[in-house]
Amino acid sequence: MRNLRRKTKENMIGYLFIMPNIIGFVLFTAFPVLFSMAMSLTDRQIFDTFADSNFIGLDNYKAIFTDSWFRAAILNNFYFLLFIPLQMFLALVCAVIFNGKFLASGAVRMTIYLPYITSFVAISLIWFQLLHPSQGIVNELLRTLGVSNPPAWLGSSTWVKPAILVILTWQTLGYKMLLYMAGLQGVPAYLYEAAEIDGAGRVRKFFHITIPLISSVSFFILIMSIIESFMAWSTIQILTGGGPGTSSTVIGYYIYNTAFENDNLGYASAVSWALFFIVLVVTMLQWWGQKKWVNY
Repeated sequence: MRNLRRKTKENMIGYLFIMPNIIGFVLFTAFPVLFSMAMSLTDRQIFDTFADSNFIGLDNYKAIFTDSWFRAAILNNFYFLLFIPLQMFLALVCAVIFNGKFLASGAVRMTIYLPYITSFVAISLIWFQLLHPSQGIVNELLRTLGVSNPPAWLGSSTWVKPAILVILTWQTLGYKMLLYMAGLQGVPAYLYEAAEIDGAGRVRKFFHITIPLISSVSFFILIMSIIESFMAWSTIQILTGGGPGTSSTVIGYYIYNTAFENDNLGYASAVSWALFFIVLVVTMLQWWGQKKWVNY
């Protein structure tokens, strides 16, 4: 009985230590998730109560299949997904280059990382001015170089996605580079020495030693980049508002716009759950595929 009371006391102390985290999880994660699931089955609007909302079953989910805006947002998201491997490769190259010690190496790494910790709102406003079709520095530079009719960038359905892609790559490059630099610290130096003895050059060592041995870091960055791509909306909202037309509308922005601009919380909740299942399927495919290329 004495041992039982001691174990019970120890368990209670342990539960008290984790209780703040459990309460935070229930209030700010579990409850909102379950609440959104309940809302997705109604026609609830922003200022409605559940008494004012009508239960409509799966009608919101059925409407998703015929929603042209939803299809456009998903296609735009997959456009950005196609360039994630290129972004990762660029971050890895930067990590390899700036991993060594040289003059002002810390300042250079901080400069590359700074956009990631800077307010996305401030960065978006700066890029909005840089890409202004008539007064922006980018187009002024192109005119100086002889381009008579430079693109409208954010006002062009053709150029808006490449422009946003460049901005998002620039914003997140430092974070991915930092993760790769941490991964490079775990690559044994003797492998490079053995490769040099066998006559391997820098390029061969990069592709046959560096990339395979940090594949677990690449897998983590890939998963996080996919999730961030689907959830991106702040930069889109400030720069383009999803336009022109649906050219830059992504699913995260579409959910926000449906809920708070079009006053349709029920349908926005259904789209959120559709996004959850899409991300879940993509993540599960990545978990299945990582067995063939990730080395631990």
